[in-house]
Amino acid sequence: MLSRLTQVGTFCCVLLLARGQGDPDLEQDSLSSAQIRAVHKFVDSNTDGKVSLSEMMAYSAAMRKEIAAKDISAVLDEMDLDKDGRLSVDELIQDMQQWGEETEEDKNEKTWRIEAEKEKFNAADSDRDGYLDSEELPGLFYPETHDGVLALTTMLALKLKDKDQDGKLSLNEFWEEDPINDDFKITEEEKADFVKLDKNRDGFLDLEELKHWESGNFHTEEAMKQLFELADKDNDMHVTADEMDSAKLHIAGSDAQYHLMEWAEHKEL
Repeated sequence: MLSRLTQVGTFCCVLLLARGQGDPDLEQDSLSSAQIRAVHKFVDSNTDGKVSLSEMMAYSAAMRKEIAAKDISAVLDEMDLDKDGRLSVDELIQDMQQWGEETEEDKNEKTWRIEAEKEKFNAADSDRDGYLDSEELPGLFYPETHDGVLALTTMLALKLKDKDQDGKLSLNEFWEEDPINDDFKITEEEKADFVKLDKNRDGFLDLEELKHWESGNFHTEEAMKQLFELADKDNDMHVTADEMDSAKLHIAGSDAQYHLMEWAEHKEL
């Protein structure tokens, strides 16, 4: 099955503030003032001294592409069997064939997954030469960085979950609820996330709405909204470097921390 992005929980501001008070673990995990201010400067694209949610989202998208391009060299080194600096579809399949399989269901899933990866390979192959070079390869393994691969990945995810084949996902289809197993009951938090994704409020997720989830943009946006709840003290819908620095311990207890740390590490701050 296609992997589902890890759900990012939504925590209320009061809880996060409580976690930030006097917690030595959060102090250890938080970025330094210098790092916070440097990240803020990178995000502030119009250099007005404050950042908006849209600037945060735009910077996040740019960082995904940069980080993917940086990380992909190790992937290529491992999978490029003939060492020609490119990945062929045969090399991709050969790598996938190494996956273990125990049951007939596992074999069927592998067969389906191989066909899906072939389609993604072709979508990422911009020059149609049958190979993915270092510029094309990120799209295969990081679909959110390539519009064509993301659209295909989202379509495959929809088809996989769409049990009644009506071209859209209900709440139960999206979360794949198991009415028998209590461990797979839909939680109130999951219901709330579904409502947020359902932009047209028709009770279903269409391809475009599902794409917001598959791309990771939903999770990033929710995390950045948490950051603004914690740091935007004057409620002007913008965050200054001073506000971010003052809230750094509280931010360390939020889902936004992962993104900030990833950006700081990538920029070697």
